[in-house]
Amino acid sequence: MDLFRTWVRRALVGGVGLMGPLATAGYAQQEPVYPVYDGFHVTEDGVYVLSFAYFSHNFEPVSVSPGPDNRFLTGAEDRQQPTRFLPGHNRYQCVMVMDAGFEGGVRWHLERAGVVSSTSEDMLQYNWELESGSVRQILRDVDVAAAPRGVCLNRAPTVRFLGLRNGPAGAPPEVAVEVGAELKLFGSVRDEGLPRTGELKSRWSKLSGPGEVVFSAPNEPRTLATFEAAGSYELELWASDGKREGASRVVVIATTD
Repeated sequence: MDLFRTWVRRALVGGVGLMGPLATAGYAQQEPVYPVYDGFHVTEDGVYVLSFAYFSHNFEPVSVSPGPDNRFLTGAEDRQQPTRFLPGHNRYQCVMVMDAGFEGGVRWHLERAGVVSSTSEDMLQYNWELESGSVRQILRDVDVAAAPRGVCLNRAPTVRFLGLRNGPAGAPPEVAVEVGAELKLFGSVRDEGLPRTGELKSRWSKLSGPGEVVFSAPNEPRTLATFEAAGSYELELWASDGKREGASRVVVIATTD
């Protein structure tokens, strides 16, 4: 099934756009969530690192508690899998380490809005082996040797800036703004929802710069920033899930032109 085409088709039924009646909370929140198997990586020691994702057709986050509707079909049913699902396709949401000799059979099962779905039974086929870019993603914050086996791992929140790219050699992105004008900063903070008892928090701060910076929403990823003096500033967006932390920085050049 082409999940993206299905999502668009449902949103446009009867010629209604995404902001029309079908996008209201009452309708959009009664849509299914599909578990997805990203694939696997085998380390030099023969240890398997698995990755699971999900695709939600809902327009707002929804929750499915651990239990009959959100479980693994073999072994432990509750492996600390996601219980809160954001809209769209979200990759690397359950990264799991399995010992050498793993033979597959770990399937994630979800039921929502009357739709029942599970991930693939054929986990270890060559076409499921992850490419280098995905391997870097799943190994982020993972100590393979020390990681607990067979459960989704808590990793630091992913913090980035929408629409901005890092400079040469990974230098922070750079933007310009006039002194006194509002700069729109579109930060993004994503987390897999672990620990389940944690609370995802974010905070903007000025690390360096010649003057004061005023944030309209200092504890939200998206904010407006105003600079009171010309010069170069380095700002940081920090996030924590209650146990792990992540951060990204951006350079702002404030001018009087």
